[in-house]
Amino acid sequence: MLIRILALTAATAAVGTQTFVFAGLLIELAAELGVSTATGGYLATAFALAYAITAPFIALRTGHIERRRLLWMALLSLALINLAAAWASSFTELLALRMVAGLAATLVIPVVPSTVALLFPPERRAQVLALVMGGMVLAFLFGMPLGSLVGSVFGWRSTFLVATALCLIAAISVRLALPAVASPDSTEWHLLRLGWQPQVRRLLLMTLTAFGATFCVVPYIARVVERVIGDTHKVALAQMLVGVGALCGVIIASRLGQLPNPGRILMRIFIAIGATQLLYSASMIWLPGQGLLSWIGLGVAVTLGAAALFTLSPLIQAQLVEAAPNGRQVVMALNGSMMFLGQGAGAAIGAQVTHLASLQMLGIAGASVAAVGWICARRLQSAGIPTMVEATD
Repeated sequence: MLIRILALTAATAAVGTQTFVFAGLLIELAAELGVSTATGGYLATAFALAYAITAPFIALRTGHIERRRLLWMALLSLALINLAAAWASSFTELLALRMVAGLAATLVIPVVPSTVALLFPPERRAQVLALVMGGMVLAFLFGMPLGSLVGSVFGWRSTFLVATALCLIAAISVRLALPAVASPDSTEWHLLRLGWQPQVRRLLLMTLTAFGATFCVVPYIARVVERVIGDTHKVALAQMLVGVGALCGVIIASRLGQLPNPGRILMRIFIAIGATQLLYSASMIWLPGQGLLSWIGLGVAVTLGAAALFTLSPLIQAQLVEAAPNGRQVVMALNGSMMFLGQGAGAAIGAQVTHLASLQMLGIAGASVAAVGWICARRLQSAGIPTMVEATD
């Protein structure tokens, strides 16, 4: 079983790395392709929007395909797309390739949890999902820094070659390590209604609000670090703390396992998310230039925020695969859409708050979004264990 977990972890690590592998070389990339750095940022937006808009529909039409074949072929496609990106001759061409990469990622990110649900018994699913989510931690800790390191030596195009290699390794690992996994998922259009079932809807809203709250601040972390510490050169250290927090979150989620009533734990996680957002604002208001105190305030906010988010994600995924046994890929695709929509919405809220109020108000805005997620978790607790739901015609 361990080799199967490692193969699925490699898949999530490869997809996580290729999503932002170029971010550390964005200035050089934009300069060579003749666009501003702000315009270059649309590469991440193109990927996120392509995924968020199309994931449920692609999941619906591919839900019947055998899982191993779908995974390794999607990873191989991502390898080829990133290889083409390394040779892109214009920004428009690269933008289009990032959109195609977003489409291909819809065949990996939702399929991995649904595959875990088919390969492992219910009592182990939450633990395995947490371990597989560790692939994203590896992407933060090693994959993206590796891309930045290689790119600093060989140029931004080499970052996409790193992504190509990782996706290819993951494709081979999945092909060799996993057995053939038949999918029980239906492909009827009415399965999209699963997203409106009360239990599923609350879980999806929790994903949306958790990522929305967190990303009120995350896109502006460089400015936050500059405000609190007074030096943007320490941003890399803050990013490392994200990886440390994410690792802690994965470990916590794996130890929690399958919960009889997850609402209570999820409520506490949202309290933690809200608290970290308030700590960001408090650090920007009261701790600028305070030396060690500044680092403690900012470090706790970054680490605890990442830990809370990476504890919550696998717990929600475990509840979703139990709530919709005949439409797992669809609900996981909807969950992925909520992740990316939450990131975009949080960044937009942060931009508006910064423009209309001040940078110090970012954390208060994030805490307000987290409060909505807390309400959903409270209602989930009142409803009890998610029941198996099926859409009807």
